[in-house]
Amino acid sequence: MKENPLIKVYHLQNEEHPNRFFNIEKMETIYDNISGKTTEPHRHDFYTIVWVQHGEGHHLIDFNTYDIEDDQVFFISPGQIHQIDTPTRPQGWVISFSADFLSASGISQDFILKVNLFKSYSDSPPIYLDEKTQAALGLIIDALYASFKAENNYKEEAVGAWLKLFLIECVNLCEKSRPPETSATSCVLIDFRKMVEENFRNLHKVSEYADLLFLTPKHLNQVVKDTIGCTAKEYIIDRIISEAKRLLIHTHETVKQIAISLGFKEPLHFNTFFKKKSGLTPLEFRKQHEV
Repeated sequence: MKENPLIKVYHLQNEEHPNRFFNIEKMETIYDNISGKTTEPHRHDFYTIVWVQHGEGHHLIDFNTYDIEDDQVFFISPGQIHQIDTPTRPQGWVISFSADFLSASGISQDFILKVNLFKSYSDSPPIYLDEKTQAALGLIIDALYASFKAENNYKEEAVGAWLKLFLIECVNLCEKSRPPETSATSCVLIDFRKMVEENFRNLHKVSEYADLLFLTPKHLNQVVKDTIGCTAKEYIIDRIISEAKRLLIHTHETVKQIAISLGFKEPLHFNTFFKKKSGLTPLEFRKQHEV
């Protein structure tokens, strides 16, 4: 699907390696560079981590708005629409990296899916850091920034290693109470999430994904239910609904255009589908979110 021209998409690249990208900046530097102005809602084609050490304001991610507070970390996936509004100069870090950077640094993209910090849809609330994790991340990010600024051999490998440690610290904090997954269920979930992200505009049935994974629909539903708390059907529906909401809020596409782009042959079917899940028709939802 072509990106709607009304939603700005940021593409950050490494000149030497066009598809390989990593960057780390201080939030206060970004604030100064834009003179404290609030940017328009936009998409990234890369992963972004925002660690707010001190700050206030609001962070829009897709169709949810979160209060910006001290000691929180946001994880933003490629394709999500976001906007940061900070009336005062914040302190913290913004880390951005592409999927190709992960591969070049020896980090499988499956690792990103497995740690389950980055949500490609639905709610994307921040995690709040306890004092122990703050201290650990402080040491890691100082080393990460120093490695990024250095011009040494194996620079990318060093940066990638520190990035992975940063993510591990975060996931250890937010998954302390989560029951461990078996390697088999973890692999199924990772593959399922990948396939949904690639095909949700065209494939809407659990059976279609089960066939691709060589599983029965019942088994796929059970694996997804046991690992993330919702059925495979609910996961697919939520992914379609979240994209519909993005387009309804952030573009001027008609309901018919949105319906077609999401694989519905008839706008009426899309209207029924959307209202059943959200309680509103697409037009009612759009009107509710008009500024």
